[in-house]
Amino acid sequence: SLFRECCMKRVCKGCILAADKRGMRDCPFCRTPTPETDSQILVMVRKRVSAGDPEAIYFLGSRYEFGLYGLVKDVTRAVELYERTAELGVKE
Repeated sequence: SLFRECCMKRVCKGCILAADKRGMRDCPFCRTPTPETDSQILVMVRKRVSAGDPEAIYFLGSRYEFGLYGLVKDVTRAVELYERTAELGVKE
């Protein structure tokens, strides 16, 4: 399965293949157009973070922890996001 940043869901490769065969290039789960750049992904993720989505908060924390998607590595910020995620009940 592949993780989709647009909806914070894991989508099985079979579903992605079936959608591709039908000519659908968007996310098979939420139908959002696939982002092409890291900045587009971050816009989607931050929107979900502001809505309080714990998966998005965890995802953003992991990107800060490792300095991915053009973010400056910031372990302190990552820990803050992980703690917020834990408060919302995510156990990872």
